[in-house]
Amino acid sequence: MEIIKNMFTDTVQRQYLVGSPCHPLRRPRSRACCVQVKDPPRRPDPAIYSQEGQLAAGQEPNWNSPDITTNHWSPWRLYEEPEVKVRNLSPSVSAVNVLVHFAVSPFGIGTQQTPLGAQITTLAAGQEVVLKYPLPQAVLGGEPRIGTHVVIEHSADANLANNRGGQTIDGLFTSEAGRDLQLNFPVRNPLASPQQITLSVVANDLGAAVAPAVSGFAAFQQIDATLSLSVPNNLHGAPGADLRREITVMGWDQGNHLIGGLTFILRIDD
Repeated sequence: MEIIKNMFTDTVQRQYLVGSPCHPLRRPRSRACCVQVKDPPRRPDPAIYSQEGQLAAGQEPNWNSPDITTNHWSPWRLYEEPEVKVRNLSPSVSAVNVLVHFAVSPFGIGTQQTPLGAQITTLAAGQEVVLKYPLPQAVLGGEPRIGTHVVIEHSADANLANNRGGQTIDGLFTSEAGRDLQLNFPVRNPLASPQQITLSVVANDLGAAVAPAVSGFAAFQQIDATLSLSVPNNLHGAPGADLRREITVMGWDQGNHLIGGLTFILRIDD
């Protein structure tokens, strides 16, 4: 009887240890849980006029940005505080704590940029704001044509293609500069390795051409290029009633990626 009793006890214990749902070592199975949203979350779209975005959309870019103001006319001189317009293209979502970086560079293509600071702003849906960035005296006392470069950062940005923009311009009157022009500007290889750079001119009615169109560059090498143009005889303006033409030059690396660009603004006043 004692043997049978022990066998019964062992059987009950094995059933408790193995089959009981209350076994202390048994862990309940977790149920996977996921949330399905019918429509994706709406996100803000902080933006600026972007030359890269224009190219991606099949448009010809211009470095006289409608969103950046840097220079007074007559005489051509820098604002002490260039203005940058930033907008939120989302019609329904605010953009909170948008970081807007600002940098300057010497006039030209591929010239070295110097960061001057960043500002944080908040944009309601569809809102735009104007930010001012003071220039240091070293810049204000130098050449009155510069490059300015803006980069926008936001963690929930819906479109990264419109976050980078710049302005690199020079302004001239034909009554002062003439109607047959040779305009020089620097072109720099921004890489620490040799590469070939190609220059191209956006279509215009002034017969503008750039030389050299293609050139090999050593690491960080800089050269001067020349834009040649002639104002045709059928284009005449007058002081206070001038005709405006903008001639844009772009620089491309050997992989056909955009390095940068600049725009000459010619006011035909004779």
